[in-house]
Amino acid sequence: MKILEGSFQCEANTFCRQRTETEDFEVFTGDALLEKMAATPVFCEAGAQVVPLLYASALPGGMVSRKAFEHYRTIFIELIQKNRDADGIYLYLHGAMYVEGLGSGEEQLVKSIREVVGDGVPISVALDYHANLSDGFMKAVNAIQGFRTAPHVDHDDTERRAAKSLLKCIKRHICPAPVFVRVPYLGGDAATTDKEPFVTITKYLQHMDASEDVISCAFFNGQPWYDSPYTGNCAVVSGTDRQKSFQAAVKLAKTFWDGRENLKIEQAMSTDQAVEESLQNQKGVLFVTDSGDNTTAGADGEGTLLLRKYLEQNQKGVLVCGIHARKAVDELLKSEAGESRDIVLCRGQCEKQEIETPCRVILRKKGIVYGWAGDEVGEGVLVSCGNTDIVLTNARAAFTTPEHFKKMGIRPEDYQVVVIKMGYLFPKLREISNRFIFAMTPGISSNDFTQIDYQNLKKRVYPINNDITWEEIMEEAEVRT
Repeated sequence: MKILEGSFQCEANTFCRQRTETEDFEVFTGDALLEKMAATPVFCEAGAQVVPLLYASALPGGMVSRKAFEHYRTIFIELIQKNRDADGIYLYLHGAMYVEGLGSGEEQLVKSIREVVGDGVPISVALDYHANLSDGFMKAVNAIQGFRTAPHVDHDDTERRAAKSLLKCIKRHICPAPVFVRVPYLGGDAATTDKEPFVTITKYLQHMDASEDVISCAFFNGQPWYDSPYTGNCAVVSGTDRQKSFQAAVKLAKTFWDGRENLKIEQAMSTDQAVEESLQNQKGVLFVTDSGDNTTAGADGEGTLLLRKYLEQNQKGVLVCGIHARKAVDELLKSEAGESRDIVLCRGQCEKQEIETPCRVILRKKGIVYGWAGDEVGEGVLVSCGNTDIVLTNARAAFTTPEHFKKMGIRPEDYQVVVIKMGYLFPKLREISNRFIFAMTPGISSNDFTQIDYQNLKKRVYPINNDITWEEIMEEAEVRT
């Protein structure tokens, strides 16, 4: 039994002006790829020969440039052409890779693979919880598994489930077609899986895992800052009985639809309220998440709205962390600790968060900026402006764990307030925080979806349109099925 294995990932925010380029991807090949992917031991235990393709992963950002996509797609296809005798293909993708001029990168990749191997080789995929799945993508694969946690802590478990789904297909000599029910809903950061209806949905997915009829099952929240006709929630089931699979997908979708009003953003506040309340914190560290400029949702991370608010207050114990300012950082790296410099952040930008912000800063220390996967992606500086400390980086970054702060020589616990470019707070930061505040700041990752300039989204989607009925959803699902 021969199985091909690879990964190609980037969560795209189509409203981001920047493009994700070839050099933005972290790349692994050969044995390094096999060691990185959690599916590998599952295949090895089944006695399979596992052939590594390519592992290319980038931090969430703007849509992937056509050049970058074609570069990595070519590598995938050339390797697959050399292994046409494969019994199955496993891909760890994101599900929200949007390619400039093409749309769904996942769809384009799997369609290219089908042109090489035909329809008789099963393809199983593991996807992020925030995947947006096009019809063409789902027609080209046989098994789809997705994260069941947000914030995400089940990456490896999802890979293992997808690997087992592929083995089922190979052993049974089947290539099932997934069925799906779309839910026209924009969830964003409100859709965390520690509350209903996701608790019930997860239990039902786990129940279906044990069924012999089910090859794979998943429920996706979608990525709302991705402008396409298929953006939104989706229940997907692949099995040996198509009618039963459809009924299961309907049940998942209905469970979500009936419980959608439970999804509220925890500790959400206006920008001014977030600043005012956070400065009253006297116990432990309080994180403030700058949701409208959230780099984990593909935003630029250059916004200075919250920084300006805290500078005006000039209160001690505040750290504003992770502002992307390449030019300023490159200049500050030439300085020595203790030196002062005049800098301008967001030079020439005047919209929403991107306000020109002049600062006289004192350099405190230099450090290393770590990326999404724990790799070194750039350099940063800790500076002070009055009583406010600021971390500036020369690469887009997400400070999602204490380790990211440590690499910059910083302890979050040394501050009363830490501002980060994020939406919901990641688990490892929750462990060290007294509480957090979700600042409803403007920007291209805003959770106020009426602010987003959608051009390709379906005309009716909740909560922009709150009069959508379940009957409408079922009518579309039944027509497609």
